[in-house]
Amino acid sequence: MQNSIVINITPLSIVENYNEYARLMGLPESLFLYPNGKRFFGEWDYGQNFKNISGYKGAYAVQDMVRLNAAIPDMGNLLHLFSGSIPAGPYCRLDSNFAVIGTQVPVRDVVGDATEVHLRFPKEYFDVVMADPPWSKYHSEEIYNCSLVDKAKVLKSVHKVLKPGGILIWKDYSKPVWSGNEYDYLGRISIDPSSGHDDRSFKFYKKKGVL
Repeated sequence: MQNSIVINITPLSIVENYNEYARLMGLPESLFLYPNGKRFFGEWDYGQNFKNISGYKGAYAVQDMVRLNAAIPDMGNLLHLFSGSIPAGPYCRLDSNFAVIGTQVPVRDVVGDATEVHLRFPKEYFDVVMADPPWSKYHSEEIYNCSLVDKAKVLKSVHKVLKPGGILIWKDYSKPVWSGNEYDYLGRISIDPSSGHDDRSFKFYKKKGVL
């Protein structure tokens, strides 16, 4: 069982970490705090560098992972939800179909429904959950051959496995229904798409609770 220490991730830490990385890489400092300091916003422009981490349709872009890891260098105990073709690593994965990535890692990896995360992992177990669900009915039925997931139910299930103060990073082209009693909304990072790509963004939610 993972210990109960929570990684303290804030809008300020996300902005400062990423902008420091951007300076080192010669990229624009593209994340900013709102005046009240409680939320942040920004945009990442990949140009034509939308190469995916695998050939699997809908997989995270390499730039997604590089920049998110720069913004949050220590994700603690991490779950990749709708993990698809993300390779095995020092984190847990949950997807409805592991055929695309091969053998499961015992204990870390689960085949299951994303609305039942809380039935698959211990309560208040993860510091960060990264979720990249099928974005629309078209994506679900035509690309992944599945039904569109109930995104509001997923957020409620994730809430149960996040530690208080834990972070949900949700990649989508629309904002899912979420409860202000369960989460604080920290902000969003838009991805400026190249031609032929859908608009999408990362939304950041923080589970309410005492750190």
